[in-house]
Amino acid sequence: MMDFLTTHFAPGPLFGWLCVISLVSIPLPWIRHYRRTYRPTVRFSHLGVLQKIPSSWAVRIQFIIPLLRTLAIIALIFAMARPQDGGEYRDSSEGIAIQMVLDVSGSMREEDFVMANRRARRIDAVKKVFEDFVLGGESLQGRDNDLIGMTTFAMYADTRVPLTRDHGSLVDLLRETDIPGWVNGRQVREVLEANYTSMGDAIVLATDDLRRAGEQAIAGIPGVEAAKSRLMILLTDGANNPPEQFRDVAPDPIEAAKVAAKLGIKIYTIGAVGSGLAHRGFRTAQVDETTLQAIAKATDGQYFRATDTESLRTIYDEIDKLERTETGERIFHDDVYAAKISMLVALGLLMAEILLVNTRFRRLP
Repeated sequence: MMDFLTTHFAPGPLFGWLCVISLVSIPLPWIRHYRRTYRPTVRFSHLGVLQKIPSSWAVRIQFIIPLLRTLAIIALIFAMARPQDGGEYRDSSEGIAIQMVLDVSGSMREEDFVMANRRARRIDAVKKVFEDFVLGGESLQGRDNDLIGMTTFAMYADTRVPLTRDHGSLVDLLRETDIPGWVNGRQVREVLEANYTSMGDAIVLATDDLRRAGEQAIAGIPGVEAAKSRLMILLTDGANNPPEQFRDVAPDPIEAAKVAAKLGIKIYTIGAVGSGLAHRGFRTAQVDETTLQAIAKATDGQYFRATDTESLRTIYDEIDKLERTETGERIFHDDVYAAKISMLVALGLLMAEILLVNTRFRRLP
């Protein structure tokens, strides 16, 4: 008996006293009911005439009032015992871990993309399409079940958003992301950092984030199951260009990609330079397609070329269709489900009692 109770219930420290109080209170509605039943409220010289009057159905079922109170107390006692056998939910979904690696160097300011029939900076077009990729929009379905993070790079690589399922916060930070020295689409100062593109550093940093998430998934940590399958989307409009003082020690992008491949991480690369003229009449970056193709090939990924917003959206749509992995069926137990139902039942019973004693079963005095 004790094994059954400890397995199926988890009472709190005050449970014993609450049960004693509740059990003592169970007889009170019945005592009050029967005392009122036999207590005269109107005096007659003789009750014989009244005794011949047949009892109405309301009089005959007056016991329902204390019965409702008793059942409500029993339901509350059951809820206080904190029963552990609750509702079971099964979830079978598709999800992976995706790290967006976004170039935010100065050349991404060029306005050779078009959005809403207006010239747009490369970075703005990329951010809008990536937002639709995450949340869904236009032709993109959204990635509700994925762990998604974001790494940005110019002179330095930075994990802007760790892998998360909180896609609302991810998108908020994505919208705030801009080129160093720019705020809300306007340049406020010249920043040396914007003149470099440390692509190798970015791949190394994103690989480490995905590696740690994969280890957590293998260890069975809840919430990171999607990281069993991992990929990186690297988008740039130029070539690897670390600062001069770091070029001898900066990671080579292709070698960094080979390390990612050994960890089971796939990299999709996107070269994004619009087909329109930049606002100064010339382009300030030339995509190193050879390196981007080699990075993708080393990890069994693919290279894509984006020349306008629609082709960029088509690329993300292609990746969306390629990368959907079944995470398996997950079973969730709601340990407070039965307690919640018991409390709702108790509330319903008490509400029914209050309603009845103030309507058909109302008594005077």
